[in-house]
Amino acid sequence: MDWTTKAMALMKHKGLFELLEMEGRSLLDSIFQSSNVTEGSGYTDAASLATKVAIVTMLEELAPNLWEDDLDRLVDFGHLISPELEMTVLPELLHGEAVNIDMAFMLYVARERGFLTEEDVQRIISCMKCLELPVWHQQCSLDLVQKSLSERLKHSGGKMRMPLPTGLGKAEIFNDMDSATLCQAFKKWCEELGTGH
Repeated sequence: MDWTTKAMALMKHKGLFELLEMEGRSLLDSIFQSSNVTEGSGYTDAASLATKVAIVTMLEELAPNLWEDDLDRLVDFGHLISPELEMTVLPELLHGEAVNIDMAFMLYVARERGFLTEEDVQRIISCMKCLELPVWHQQCSLDLVQKSLSERLKHSGGKMRMPLPTGLGKAEIFNDMDSATLCQAFKKWCEELGTGH
């Protein structure tokens, strides 16, 4: 599954998230190929609908900012720690897998900050697992996370510009991150999703 579909579902479109949650297994089994009409949806099928909504929501984010004059971008969700993780474990993870691990960690950051409920986080993590996406990696250490966020500051005009979900299908950009919140989120992420879970 393309990372943009997951990111847009979490950050911009609750209906897309719910579609992935409900139809994820069949979408994987069909390799996102159209087959049957989804009953009552008014669209031809789940694969077409998911693809269309992902493209439309991504274009809504990218089109007004083609030259990236504005560095506050929801499409950067999943790209705060994934570049460092991806380079550390090459060739073990595909780009989209590293992005998903980043997104899974950031769910815990959002929960620690009070933006997501425990139920929201568990729903999203369950959906990710149903879609056979990794949600944790043993080499994604707290040091790697901290280094990644430090690099983010250097390359984002001195601001964190951290896109975080504030509910299903809603998000905001945040420029503040205290180390206690980050450490607590990391600890809970490892406890709940680490090896053997």
